[in-house]
Amino acid sequence: MGFFTKYYSKAILSIVFGLLFSSCSTLIEGSSDDDLEEGQIIYKISYPYLDSNDIGLNLLPKEMTLTFKGDHYKAESIGGMGLFAAGFISDNKEKTMDYFMKVTSSKYASRFTNKGVKRFHSDFPSYRLEKLDTTRNIAGMDCNATRVIFYNNIVSDYIIWHTDQIKLKNSNWCSPFPTISGVFMEYQVQQEGLVLKMTANSVQRDSISPDYFKVPLDFKIVSNQTLTRKMKEAFMSFDY
Repeated sequence: MGFFTKYYSKAILSIVFGLLFSSCSTLIEGSSDDDLEEGQIIYKISYPYLDSNDIGLNLLPKEMTLTFKGDHYKAESIGGMGLFAAGFISDNKEKTMDYFMKVTSSKYASRFTNKGVKRFHSDFPSYRLEKLDTTRNIAGMDCNATRVIFYNNIVSDYIIWHTDQIKLKNSNWCSPFPTISGVFMEYQVQQEGLVLKMTANSVQRDSISPDYFKVPLDFKIVSNQTLTRKMKEAFMSFDY
């Protein structure tokens, strides 16, 4: 199996899984004028356990963007030197997720319901949470720490850094950690042995158009099963 199939497919799935960690909230009612109600968070993506000398590492996504306004969020990441993109648009009120992907000139999108989103977490291992008495500033935001302790020996424990300074309600309908409050500013994702680390680099206040949260018309709407199949076919075709 080549680098692309072995790692890029896992990376995209892990990023999608990771996006679900940080973006499924709705704004708190009655927030103050200083609260961030719409804007963008830029995350750096690193791969701490991959060989830095592997040429295929350059194809993996290095950045993730989360854009939010009201009940809608758009999270996306680009890799393969611009040839590949994946992400989703979340409607937290209706509890739907429009997942989209671009592979070279092919563009596909599919809507996942609440039931479909839960399938992303169906195999998530059992865990317990431990609040830590430590703080850290990430991208200008004061963050608290929570350790995730897994009961199995497959997934390593890790720390989630989260902030309450971006005033988002912790509805987290599509997160495996619904009891952790605040926006995740640094966290780790592990899928099938591949570990990704997401760290917020910047938080920007911005005015976002509602049209930004619509799937572009040039994306072909397909079923959930077809989207998954197209993704696998694309990864295999670029294997080396």
